[in-house]
Amino acid sequence: MSLLIFLRLAKYVGVLAFAMGIALALAPGHAKLRQRAAHWLATPGFVLTWVAGWGMARLDGLSLGLAWITISMVASLVALHETIRAVEPGRTPSRWRAGLTLVALFVALAAMVIRHG
Repeated sequence: MSLLIFLRLAKYVGVLAFAMGIALALAPGHAKLRQRAAHWLATPGFVLTWVAGWGMARLDGLSLGLAWITISMVASLVALHETIRAVEPGRTPSRWRAGLTLVALFVALAAMVIRHG
């Protein structure tokens, strides 16, 4: 039971770091700060979220092929991909990319909260 609590805490920290990194990467500001947020906050948050989520699914005996897990994984991967693309050197900020990133993040979070099946 204590391992499950630790994994939940790790997942919350990972989701928080992921969301904060995305927010800072998409916010207007110096390009180097935005890149650091994407690479050193959002990416480790993404990895921690996935690893902790895998551990939780393993402990609960859940298949990673469940719809809500697959949706969450794909949506979070899209959010990370678009965040990294948004901070590439020479790329101009795009409202479309920021919108897609935020929608993907919210879909991933919603899938983790609303667990059907």
